Amino acid sequence: MSRAIIDPHVHFFNLLEGQYTWLQGANPPPWPNLDKIKQPISAAQLMQDCDFKLAGLVHIEAGFDNSAPINELNWLTKHLAGITYKAVSFAQIDQSNQLFSHALSNLSHPSLAGIRDITQGDDAKRLLSSNCYNNFETLQQLKLHFEAQFELENHIIVKQIAQYAKQFPQLQIILNHAGLPHNMPAWQQGIKLLAKYHNIAIKFSGFELLKLNSGQQAQCFNIILQHFGEQRIMFASNFPVCQINTQYNDLWQAHFNLCSNQALWQQLSYKNAKHCYQL
Repeated sequence: MSRAIIDPHVHFFNLLEGQYTWLQGANPPPWPNLDKIKQPISAAQLMQDCDFKLAGLVHIEAGFDNSAPINELNWLTKHLAGITYKAVSFAQIDQSNQLFSHALSNLSHPSLAGIRDITQGDDAKRLLSSNCYNNFETLQQLKLHFEAQFELENHIIVKQIAQYAKQFPQLQIILNHAGLPHNMPAWQQGIKLLAKYHNIAIKFSGFELLKLNSGQQAQCFNIILQHFGEQRIMFASNFPVCQINTQYNDLWQAHFNLCSNQALWQQLSYKNAKHCYQL
């Protein structure tokens, strides 16, 4: 069995130098184990504590400095020295194309693979902005990914993302956290529609944020596998947020247990992330 994994969704915090107002401001998230989540754990420590071989990772923006997100990329250069990695930074997807293009210009960095703008809940309506068309076109031209984080039960937004995928077939769209399933039947409809587009992939992660038991999570996995196939699914951790209810090593063991054979495990734990993020 290959123990090598690539984790395409991790966060590292530098609470001394960064802002992270969502995490250490006046209204931090009401998560269990928040103190543990905020501990300054390095990639080297993560590798040492994991039974699997962490061969590479993708760092997802964590709010180090949303007014100047290049600062997070520059810090990662030092923090992840010697580690095989790529980074996804922040840019507001519904701003004017002039401002969006300027923001991407300011993010010029060898590690940059794409951008994420969290559009969960009511923020999802920003994906309906007329500005998004030109901004997605810009991402396609620059060969940068868009990491989409919203609830797939929101069918208005699902149809809009499907339209963008059709209009920009060279743009890689990656659905974060399994599409955040809450209402399973509605979520499954979203999965079926978005899986039709070859340029949409999905990460299987983020279940610590959801109220689904292990059986329901396995059901989600089987539905995703049925529709997306083996080539467009990536196992991921959402570390350190996963520590709400599980240890990093235990999470990857749970991912492994979902696979019916070694070939599927290698595809979802390593090969797809390596290809998608060019690691």
